[in-house]
Amino acid sequence: MSIFWISIGMGIAVAAILALSAVAFTLEYAVSRVVNLAHGEALTIGAYSAYVAEINFHLNLYVCALVATIFGALTGMAMNLLLIERFRSQKALSTLIATLGASLILQNLLLIGFGGASVSYAFDQGNLLHVGPFLWTVLTIKIIVSAVLVAGLIYVFLQRTKIGKALRAVSQNRELAQVSGIPARRVVMQTWAVAGAISGFAGFLYGETVGTINPTLGNGFLLLSITAAVGGGLGRPYATLGGAVVLGLVIAVAGTYMSSAYQLVIAFGFLVLMLLIKPNGIFVRGRAQAVRT
Repeated sequence: MSIFWISIGMGIAVAAILALSAVAFTLEYAVSRVVNLAHGEALTIGAYSAYVAEINFHLNLYVCALVATIFGALTGMAMNLLLIERFRSQKALSTLIATLGASLILQNLLLIGFGGASVSYAFDQGNLLHVGPFLWTVLTIKIIVSAVLVAGLIYVFLQRTKIGKALRAVSQNRELAQVSGIPARRVVMQTWAVAGAISGFAGFLYGETVGTINPTLGNGFLLLSITAAVGGGLGRPYATLGGAVVLGLVIAVAGTYMSSAYQLVIAFGFLVLMLLIKPNGIFVRGRAQAVRT
């Protein structure tokens, strides 16, 4: 089997997880106009909560995924309530610095609670299977399928639910939506809960994919999420999904023929290139500041 196709297969797995994280990031930005630098910590908290559920309570894979999702949602709600809403009337730079401070605080709390050593889940990876030209474990296939299912649920949430429609209205003009009778503050809180839930689930999937987790797990993944969101189209979930797929394949293939230590360098180079060529995103023609279809 060609090493190229093996790298493409791994790229698809990474892109599936990255897509979830990037969509969560772009939802946060769309309703709050905040570049949340503590976004990665929601992934880390999700990963660690699943680890505690498995090691201490011996829960199975699916229950651990649910635990990660719940703790991610709680983290998103706490960030919005204790941080974002309190700085809503401040300048964007003040909020940006506040999220950076929250990121450092959460990282150190995780470091105190779990130590600096990497830990890993004990779930069975399953046998290696040939799926077309790709080589995946059973667990990797489950990860890809679950990520695709969650992406489908996000589409249904945005397009078919009352909350999703209210979210899109608030993202385009919060004041006008509020005047129209939409409870903007509650919609923003619900959006952060959904974004946090997606992030927590993505953190669990990412921990399973890389094999180990540590307090800085989400820190490196934050840049990838920002790159995917900006590269695809910040503020547009579907464009962000496309950006994540492209980025995941780029870093996987490049990492195969170069050192994996350059992964973040490749991502940053991709971001700079996109800002120069397509500053609004690969899949966006106009401005991308609100959740649109």
